[in-house]
Amino acid sequence: MKPLLFIAALAVFVLGGCDARKDTTRPESIAIAFFDALYNQADADTAMTFVNEELRDVMRHYRIASQIQRNVIGLSLDEAELSIGEVEIDFFRRNTQQVEVLVRFNGVRDHRQIRDDRLIRLERMGEKWVITHLYSDPFQTNG
Repeated sequence: MKPLLFIAALAVFVLGGCDARKDTTRPESIAIAFFDALYNQADADTAMTFVNEELRDVMRHYRIASQIQRNVIGLSLDEAELSIGEVEIDFFRRNTQQVEVLVRFNGVRDHRQIRDDRLIRLERMGEKWVITHLYSDPFQTNG
């Protein structure tokens, strides 16, 4: 009886740590959630919750996810698989107030496969991370 009780207690302890909610304490999670809201959910309002007031004002001007993709981020996709390419952060994360995250896109636009990267800067505001800068694509040309 004791081994069964021990196994049941262990299972409750281990499975109790599993949570379906997104981890919002890590900057990588915020970056993925932001781009997922724009590219896969087409929900500009949700995406705006991850940015500072200055970026929120710009995003409000464009209103819808497809226009934010095109005019703010400079990368229009019909759908996208997102992954983290690189995170510039110290090992312990406790002393860091700002971090840059490279997000890799693997998506489709007009039935063509598109792979691209975008670099963003996040800053710690209290206990949460907020996107403060979307770096422009250095290879993007206008014309």
